[in-house]
Amino acid sequence: METNTGKHYAIPYAAGTPDWSAVPAAPLLPCRWSPESPPAAEAKAVWTEGALLVRLESFAAPTRAVNTAPDSAVWEDSCLEFFFSADGKTYINLEANANAALRASIGPDRHERRFLRELGVPLPQAEAETTAAGWALTLRIPAALLEALLGVTPRRGLRLRGNFYSCGDKTPAPHYAAWSPVETPSPDFHRPEFFGTLELTE
Repeated sequence: METNTGKHYAIPYAAGTPDWSAVPAAPLLPCRWSPESPPAAEAKAVWTEGALLVRLESFAAPTRAVNTAPDSAVWEDSCLEFFFSADGKTYINLEANANAALRASIGPDRHERRFLRELGVPLPQAEAETTAAGWALTLRIPAALLEALLGVTPRRGLRLRGNFYSCGDKTPAPHYAAWSPVETPSPDFHRPEFFGTLELTE
């Protein structure tokens, strides 16, 4: 069941290479069950006719980056994540660490999921980089993937449901942060009922 969290993020159009410094940021705030104060982090997104581009940035250096294989347990490392849906039910989760190891799957909940690389669809691309303040992850989600799995293509006025996260289950200081609050009694990012609204604009 969809919960109205009241969170709304306008995703602007980008005609060319995005100037990320000019894109509005969506701050990630500590979750109620975060045992430690998470590093400051934010998310930004833009769209083109060919893709949805998301940049997540942590303003602290990663403290764990063990996983290197696709679809490995990257949430145990310093991790940045983007979950999104067209109907508020079936959603795609994209999770990556500072090695750019990307975990990407689709399904209606935590348990019923399929890895995108098994579906024969165009795959998202992940790039991680060190920044002056910490590290950043850039995700490129092809329009062809959105059409194949969610039945939508990037266009002005399109509304998606989604959330941005940071975590680190096995880091020296385990932490959890989210853009749209997740009101569960224990850590669980796989809760689309707490997604906010993502609207593609001019």
